[in-house]
Amino acid sequence: MNDKEKKLALYYFSKYYSTANFNIPSMEKREFGVGFNKKIDSRHLSFENEIQLKNYLVNSTPFFISYSTAHYDHPAITPIEKKGWKGADLVFDLDVHTEGKYDAYLKLNSVKEDAIRLSEEFLQQDFGLSEQEITYVFSGNRGYHVHVRSDEVFSLGAQERREIVDYIRGVGLDFRSFFYSDDEKKTKLLGPRLDSSGYKGRFVKKVVDTLEKTPSLIYRGFSDVEKKNNFIEGVKIGNWSRTPFSIEKLQTKLSVVSKDLPLLSVDADAAVTYDIKKLIRMPNSIHGSTGFIAKEIGNIDSFNPLNDALPEYEGELKITFTESVPEIKLNNSTYSFSKGNISTLPTAIALFFILKESASLI
Repeated sequence: MNDKEKKLALYYFSKYYSTANFNIPSMEKREFGVGFNKKIDSRHLSFENEIQLKNYLVNSTPFFISYSTAHYDHPAITPIEKKGWKGADLVFDLDVHTEGKYDAYLKLNSVKEDAIRLSEEFLQQDFGLSEQEITYVFSGNRGYHVHVRSDEVFSLGAQERREIVDYIRGVGLDFRSFFYSDDEKKTKLLGPRLDSSGYKGRFVKKVVDTLEKTPSLIYRGFSDVEKKNNFIEGVKIGNWSRTPFSIEKLQTKLSVVSKDLPLLSVDADAAVTYDIKKLIRMPNSIHGSTGFIAKEIGNIDSFNPLNDALPEYEGELKITFTESVPEIKLNNSTYSFSKGNISTLPTAIALFFILKESASLI
């Protein structure tokens, strides 16, 4: 991207910031970092209020802006040890990891589903947080951030946060630890029930779902409906022994289902969560690698980042493609280009391809 293109992108970013709204709790207690050439090349900034922040963004527009999950007594002071750490939000970073430049945008829905599971199954069900304490934010590029603002997590240290994210990621998870025998002879296998909490409950639901849909994956004999239903009823109350084979054989057969255990976890970036002084992308700011809004989301179920995170700019830009671009749907229109194609596109979409370094301004 040449200097002319950078200046054009920042011109439109500034226009966006002139009318944007930011809802940043305890703004005056947070450290800010900005990037003009990379994601963060200057930090230890602070802003007393939204007016001061917007003036900076309009007049000194960066490609990226992040803020600290932490609250400080003196956020602008250096070194960081003198800032006076008071506590921090709990934040999870979920990204798509792909090789192709555009492949991630085909898989954003799966990351959204993970973000919803993280909130509903882990943060709310397992940890008892309320829906009102959890905020979803599109990262502006390849994933989602989940912010937790709660007195229950605010003062947690790095180790406690690491334990939380390790639990969510399923680190060390082994389904065999869910079970125990009733006596020395090991004639009866007891284990999680349908109403068990956490991973145990999710494991039981997965087993029951498998038995109801494809019982032969666990045991061919469960093609006999009576045998299958008898086993399911036992599983629901924690008795896993209603089978004609040994405990060892049952655990071997359940290993088929246990292969799905990673799917019951959520692959969040651990380092982001346990870093109590982390800078995370500021909600409703522009992501300088895409031009998308890192948008704070109201209704995540209906949210589509490739439509809803595009800024509304007037006019069009004429660009030429310097590499081929595979099919991608943006703002309800489908685009694909070959190297050398010349096209006039809506400004936000043209900027996206320029920032992705797939096209140049004419």
